[in-house]
Amino acid sequence: MVILNGENQWTKVHMSESWGDTVILANGLFPRSRHCLQFLDKARRVICCDGAVDKILSYGRNPDVIVGDMDSISEESKRVFSSILHPSKDQDSNDLTKAVHYCIEQKYQTAIILGATGLREDHTLGNISLMLEYHPHIEVRIRSDFGEFFLLTSGMEVPCSPGEKISFFSLNNQLKVSSTGLKYHLKQLPLTHWYTATLNETTGSFFRLDFDSGQALIVYRALD
Repeated sequence: MVILNGENQWTKVHMSESWGDTVILANGLFPRSRHCLQFLDKARRVICCDGAVDKILSYGRNPDVIVGDMDSISEESKRVFSSILHPSKDQDSNDLTKAVHYCIEQKYQTAIILGATGLREDHTLGNISLMLEYHPHIEVRIRSDFGEFFLLTSGMEVPCSPGEKISFFSLNNQLKVSSTGLKYHLKQLPLTHWYTATLNETTGSFFRLDFDSGQALIVYRALD
């Protein structure tokens, strides 16, 4: 189990051993916080999008695998890391999706994604929304210096501590959600806008959301 000092019960319960195995580094804002860099330091393997190669080298770690269309990597890096390049010319997906699909092909069960947010906001929105495409093939979490995104299915009870800042997002504006364990109770609330279920707060030791089966919600949890 990965235990991060100062983090709450939610992380301690749900960050099993496999969460330390695979980190995907995207070409967004490189993390600075300890809780992100610990994952990068301790990962058994780092799957690096080609645009992020210089960033991980500057940090002092070599990538284990480089995935992408190879349009953002130097010729020198192509030469040095030729044995771990996995090029893809698929123009219908971004490099992060290519990296996740590589993990699925390798049958990895979980992955922490770093560097998926910050810098260009259009890339940030695309990276977060694509989490729904990866489900249920692989369980991923996007972490930044400020919080994390994960997916939640109906009826799942998520351990937490009182006072956690939580927001929920759905790409289905007809989805109706009810909640347990939140300061602002939801009762068959239709998520008609992205802001509809944001800025909520946990009140106890767990929270739960109920909605149409077969759907998944994107959850954002702010990190202290």
